[in-house]
Amino acid sequence: MKYCKTCGVLYTTDVCPKCGVVVPDGQEPPKQADPKTVRRQWIALILAIPAAILLIMGVINLLKTIS
Repeated sequence: MKYCKTCGVLYTTDVCPKCGVVVPDGQEPPKQADPKTVRRQWIALILAIPAAILLIMGVINLLKTIS
């Protein structure tokens, strides 16, 4: 499905049904991200989520211990 950048409608034809904008055939496909950057971001995400969970659990345990 195509997305009209003018009015925000999803459509399957060559012309947007709402505003009538014709999509040119020579559109460039979106550029791929650098594989090293993507790998680094995934590793950071995989490490950050458990670290955040452990931090929250530590704060909760600390509050239970104090009270």
